[in-house]
Amino acid sequence: MNAGRPPTAVGQVRAVLQLRLSAIRGRDRWRAAVGLGTLLGVVASAPTIATMLPRDQVRTYGALAPTAWLLFAVAATIATATGTGGRQLLTRAQAAAFPMSPAADHLGAVLMAPLNLSWLLQAVGLLTLTAWQVGPAPALPSALLLTVLWIVAVTCAAQAVGWLVELLRTSQTGLVALRAAATGAVLVVTGAAITGRVGALQILPDGVVDRTLGLLPWRQPLAWSVRVAGLLVWTAGSWWAGVGLLRAVYRRPPLQQNRTESRRYPRRPTARTTLGAALRIDLAGVRRSAPLRRGLVAMAVIPAGVAVASGLPWSLLPLLPGLVGSAAGLLFGVNAFALDGPGALWRETLPGRAGEYLAARMVVLAGACLGGAGIAVLAGCLRASAAPTSAELVAVLAATVCAPGQVVSRCAVWSLRRPYAASLREARDQPAPPAAMAGYASRLALGTTLLGIVFVWLAGIGSVTATLLIAAGALLLSARRLVWVAREWEDPAVRCRVLTIVAEA
Repeated sequence: MNAGRPPTAVGQVRAVLQLRLSAIRGRDRWRAAVGLGTLLGVVASAPTIATMLPRDQVRTYGALAPTAWLLFAVAATIATATGTGGRQLLTRAQAAAFPMSPAADHLGAVLMAPLNLSWLLQAVGLLTLTAWQVGPAPALPSALLLTVLWIVAVTCAAQAVGWLVELLRTSQTGLVALRAAATGAVLVVTGAAITGRVGALQILPDGVVDRTLGLLPWRQPLAWSVRVAGLLVWTAGSWWAGVGLLRAVYRRPPLQQNRTESRRYPRRPTARTTLGAALRIDLAGVRRSAPLRRGLVAMAVIPAGVAVASGLPWSLLPLLPGLVGSAAGLLFGVNAFALDGPGALWRETLPGRAGEYLAARMVVLAGACLGGAGIAVLAGCLRASAAPTSAELVAVLAATVCAPGQVVSRCAVWSLRRPYAASLREARDQPAPPAAMAGYASRLALGTTLLGIVFVWLAGIGSVTATLLIAAGALLLSARRLVWVAREWEDPAVRCRVLTIVAEA
């Protein structure tokens, strides 16, 4: 590298990654290494295991391949457009000390995409479905390569769409256009679900995925080369489009953020209790934060739309509350005290007991989890075809209560043990660093999914008594965690450590 020459995008990203890794010390290094090794092992072993599965139903489920490829693209695009799937190496505030070029920032966002649990599960699912569909045949390496190229191309395109949405949000005309497009999309999906024409939304022709995966480069070199070249051109075009859009975003002020933070809010009557005043502050913090506001809307609308479109039976509805509750916890619950930012020290000087501050934050988090889970479950209940049995109804209600309780209690423990300085102001701000968010997402998803599977099994065997006992046990375990957090929070040294860290944002 020539002296005085600025580093390339790759060099900048490498330097930031080294900076991030240098901050990981002690046991966290071993945990990160184990987590990365486990992730690579799952990605490598899933296609291999899929080739060994029985192939008697491959024709039936192989027809789902176009839908799976399309859903991956839709989910990745929605996640980046709403900011719920965004991961950035550096926020704008940190970039003031470590400036990065638009190309480096865009490259970092693309590289951080696998740390999103939804993206990772769908990508591994696509590779597994491809390996099972093709089987242990000579075409398997080519099919897996084409699938990987599709995943990369869609990820780059989704990031470009995310930057386009951010650019549109910097003008009033763009905001109106975005809201009109979102409303139109919701109406189209809802109308297709009500009329039973969800299949009409499939834009990939039938058989196109099968024909693509079955190509052999040494037998059909022209057709295979055309598809590979098309995916590479798509990736390159999406990459340059994303860099250009991000460069334009840098030149525009954040309209919604500035409008929210500069407007005057009418004075409300004084709350009768300190707990009520604390709740008002927390609710206002969530409502005035752009990433939290958009995340809450996406968390409520997307799962409800999926439930309506898929028409899940009552026996599978207990899985929804855990998935939605985990998403709500990842918005701010895993680092709940960072919602105040620099104002955390000011709040500590206000009159009132420390427990009231903690209780208000947990109530707001529980409301977000229960609200999202309730909307998704209600949409699934309205779309379900048959009437539920008593066991199924009890299982759904138990999952709707227990899954948010599990999320809130785990988030309370993590917020106390591992606080981070995070500014939840910009569209892609996250409550914790990317690696920590990946760990939180996997642990929340694993715990809530296992609990949901237990309730699904109990609903299948029709045991109401066992469902109530499991629900009571789960609630007692969550209550035990919250009691421990409440006792620790009463210690002034613990509060000082947590609030000092989160106030550095």
